[in-house]
Amino acid sequence: SALITGGVNGIGLAIAGDFLSAGGEKLALVDIQTPESNILTSWRAEYPKCLIEFHPGDVTDAESLRRVFQNVSRKFQGIDIVINSAGIFDECDFDKMFRVNVCGVINSCLLAIELMREDRGGGGGSILNISSVAALNPVLAAPLYSATKQAVLTISSIFADDFFFSRFGIHFHTLCPGATNTRLFTDSFDTRCLFPEFRALYHAAMAKYPVQDVKEVARAALGVLRDHRNGSITIIDDGKIESRQ
Repeated sequence: SALITGGVNGIGLAIAGDFLSAGGEKLALVDIQTPESNILTSWRAEYPKCLIEFHPGDVTDAESLRRVFQNVSRKFQGIDIVINSAGIFDECDFDKMFRVNVCGVINSCLLAIELMREDRGGGGGSILNISSVAALNPVLAAPLYSATKQAVLTISSIFADDFFFSRFGIHFHTLCPGATNTRLFTDSFDTRCLFPEFRALYHAAMAKYPVQDVKEVARAALGVLRDHRNGSITIIDDGKIESRQ
């Protein structure tokens, strides 16, 4: 069973589709946005034996997110995998961006730990946090966004330490996609950057990098979960996968 935040579009939606095609039996999408009407209908027709649900949820609201996690865990009889893909780019409203990209990941991780930890009767599991290559090589034209993604990488790395793993039995993984064809990449970067005068610099830098499809990122995500190596840091850039740990 898997719960995916930010699961109704972009990378999260692509991972959800691959999870089902790989044999996943229970899937919960959690998002502040509503999925397109035909997506769940199509999946339920294609995978009639699977339990597929959508739960409205705001990752920045810890208490409402707690109710979602508890409801999903109760209905699925536990959660095995949590994938944190909810994220935004908005350096003009960096407070909101940090709440979503950093606090949202923390909220989800802590709720997952609460339900999964083996030392309190849980079954363990895996948490995959979607970061960015900007966490490893900061984008100077997007300094605050890069900082949020570095924070996500740090959160994963800390909880992957044996101190926590020996108690919780939860594998933490980080996936760092390069430029990917999502709304965040195609729309927000150009209009919500911190310094508008650096847009030309940003475009010149990004023109050097090919843009990969979300399917490539989803493929890498499923590979990370299959590999099941605690503390793994995986880059997926231009469809090429590189493991940093």
